Amino acid sequence: MSKKYAVRNIRLCTKDCLCLYVCPTGATDTENSIIDVEKCIGCGDCVDACPSGAISMVPREYPPQQPKTEAVINAMKVLLRSKAEQENIAAGLPGKLAVAIEKSNHIMAEDIIREAGYMLPQSQNTKNFLKSLLDQNLEAFPREIVEKLIKSIDKNKEEKPMSENKTLENLMEAFAGESEANRKYLAYAKKAEAEGKLNAAKLFRVAADAETIHALKQLELAGKIGSTADNLKDGIAGETYEYKEMYPAFVKEAEAAGNKAALRIFTFAMKAEEVHAKLYQEALENLDQAEEVFYYLCPVCGNIEKSVPEKCFICNVPGDKFIKY
Repeated sequence: MSKKYAVRNIRLCTKDCLCLYVCPTGATDTENSIIDVEKCIGCGDCVDACPSGAISMVPREYPPQQPKTEAVINAMKVLLRSKAEQENIAAGLPGKLAVAIEKSNHIMAEDIIREAGYMLPQSQNTKNFLKSLLDQNLEAFPREIVEKLIKSIDKNKEEKPMSENKTLENLMEAFAGESEANRKYLAYAKKAEAEGKLNAAKLFRVAADAETIHALKQLELAGKIGSTADNLKDGIAGETYEYKEMYPAFVKEAEAAGNKAALRIFTFAMKAEEVHAKLYQEALENLDQAEEVFYYLCPVCGNIEKSVPEKCFICNVPGDKFIKY
């Protein structure tokens, strides 16, 4: 389960309802407009799609309430009352300025409440407040709901880290499948274009882009996207494994089988991956370099150069065929 979930601010919602179409689990499609927390997987697609900014991501578990002196708490209470009064006064005045002042005071009041610990669901302040409501014995008061909230605060939820549960495995398996589908559909699109089937080619390309959207979200949710330095290190490790261990074994097997086409492709890839690893290492060592670097890609073997060569040292393709990045 993700560490965050989506919530909708009903006051900001403009009923465009794009969130209904992008949510992969249907968590946004409810009768009361409150996003179903149990269904929400924390992907953030609804936040990205909402044109009015009515949806935001909040953590399932907030940080502990920080201790504050009595003097600080009392000062916060005084300031909170002042902001609430100013908000009420502004609400009764006409004009755009009054609306802006009302909202400004509301925002400041929320910040004060948050700092006091009342907006942390598991804080002792929240628990004390809920208990005080029960002690008042109010009529038509939802006691069962408040008691349930108090129990949820006391309950220590022991959720397994994502790395230890099946969800991470599923995310990475889905990522691999979506990534494979993207490459496959692009190959299909190229074939369709060669055959003059342009509508089919267009469909394959848009489907490939759709699979990329899925794959990137899954990789992000799995927590596999780190800092640029970490990502470069991961790239180095992956490329190094491929040219030192994976492809040499493939080359040997293709050679033994007498499959010259496979041997050629594996050899090209093995040599290109070594270049990639070196370029990643160079980029890591010069991560803060401000001067723009250009790269040139061989369209046949995947070799990458930092300047246009006379010909590719791997497959002998002329340098003027290289693609600039």
